Amino acid sequence: MFIGIDDTDSERGLCTTYLAGVLMERLVSWGEIEGLPRLIRLNPCARYKTRGNAALAFSLKSSRPDMVKRIALQTLLELSDFSGSNTNPGLVIAEEVTERMRTFYRSAVTEILSIDSARRLLDEEGIWYRGFKKGRGLIGALAAVGADLPDWTYELIAYRQRSRWGTPRFIDPATVWEADRLTYPHTWDTVDHHNQRVVFAPHSADPVLFGIRGSDPVAIKRAFETIRSEPVERYVLYQTNQGTDAHILEGQIARAKDSQSYRLHGFVAGPARVIAGGHVFLTLHNEGVGLNGGGRIECAAFEPTKNFRNIIKELRPGDELEVFGSVRDGTLNLEKINILHLAPEKVQAAPLCPQCHRRMESAGKGQGYRCRRCKTRSSSREIENRARDLETGFYEVPPCARRHLSMPLVRLKQKDLCIHPSR
Repeated sequence: MFIGIDDTDSERGLCTTYLAGVLMERLVSWGEIEGLPRLIRLNPCARYKTRGNAALAFSLKSSRPDMVKRIALQTLLELSDFSGSNTNPGLVIAEEVTERMRTFYRSAVTEILSIDSARRLLDEEGIWYRGFKKGRGLIGALAAVGADLPDWTYELIAYRQRSRWGTPRFIDPATVWEADRLTYPHTWDTVDHHNQRVVFAPHSADPVLFGIRGSDPVAIKRAFETIRSEPVERYVLYQTNQGTDAHILEGQIARAKDSQSYRLHGFVAGPARVIAGGHVFLTLHNEGVGLNGGGRIECAAFEPTKNFRNIIKELRPGDELEVFGSVRDGTLNLEKINILHLAPEKVQAAPLCPQCHRRMESAGKGQGYRCRRCKTRSSSREIENRARDLETGFYEVPPCARRHLSMPLVRLKQKDLCIHPSR
C-alpha cells in the first residue's frame, strides 16, 4: 500500500516530513517499509503553499490495512497544525499506483490543480482518503503517491527533540563547513561560499534541525556524522525530486503562462534596470514567427539572489540566452541562465596611427586627432569591440536563494556543460 500526506504544517510550526517520520516508526509493528520514503516538491508557483510545498509518500507492505489507516489518521490529527489559515491536511492510502496517478503527479509539479480534480480521481480510482478543512492537501498527497521520478536526489533531514522546538538551534558552524569540504560535490547547498552563510538549517519553529542534500547517500551520511549539533531526536533519508528541474517546461516566450516554470530562449532587448530594493529587471525578446514563437517577457533577479544580480547587470542588448524560472504576474523569476552568445560591445576610441600603430591623441576641440610621433592626423574616432567581462555558459543564483526543485549547476557539471558555479 502507498501512503501520501500533505499540507499539515503552518508558518508557525510542525512539518509534514516530521509527521511522515513519526508515522513510519509507528507502523513498524504493522508492516514493512519498502524502499526510501519520498519527499516530493510540487509547483513552486502555488499560491496557497505553506513553507516548501512538499508532500510525503512511502510504501508499506502490510496485512492489516485497517490498522494502518487508523494509525495514519490518528498521527495526522495529532501532528497537524489545524489553526494555520493555509493548513488543509490530506491523507491518501492507495493499494497500487496507476498511470492516471503518475500523470496527476506530473501535472502537480508544472500546473495549478484544483481540489475537485484530486477528489474526482480519488473517487474514480476507488482510493481511500481523508481531507480536512478545504482538503487542499489531497492534491499533494495524491501527487506524492503517484510520483514518477526519472531523475532524483536525496535529502537527509535531522529532527529536533520536542522540548527544543521553538528555541534557537545549536549547530557548530565550523563542522558544517568541514562537512561541505569533505563531501562536495556529492552534497550541495549546505553552505553558501560567496555569501559566507550556512544555509541548510531553517530559522522557523518547526521540528527540522537541518537537511543535507546530495546525489550520494554515503556522502550525505558522512556529512551528517561530521556535523556537531544539539541532540537529534530522529533522522530520515528521503528520495526526492529536489534539484532535478522537474518543474521546468520547454516553452516559447509568446506562450509563457503565469504560475508555470520554463526554459525560454531569446535575446536581451535592452540594458538591465535596477529598481528600489536592489531588484534587477531585464527584457528578453524573440522576434521569431511560427514554431519559433516571438514576443517579449520581463525577467527578474530579485534582491535575495545577491551576487547573481551582477551577472544580469553585465548583459547587453543582443546577447543570446536561455533563461530558467517561474512566471508570476507576467514576469519570469530567474533561477539560472545559460549565455549562448555574447554580442560585441562597440565603443568609440581615438584612432590608431597607421604608421606606428599607437593611439592618437586629440588635436583640440573640433580638430580631430594626431600622432605626436609621426605627425599623422585623422578627423574621426574609430569604432572597436571592447572585451566583455562575461563568458558564455551557465550562471545560477546562490544557494541562499535557490528553489528546492531548481537543478544546481554542480549537477549539470555531470553533463560536461560550461558552468560558472556559485562557490
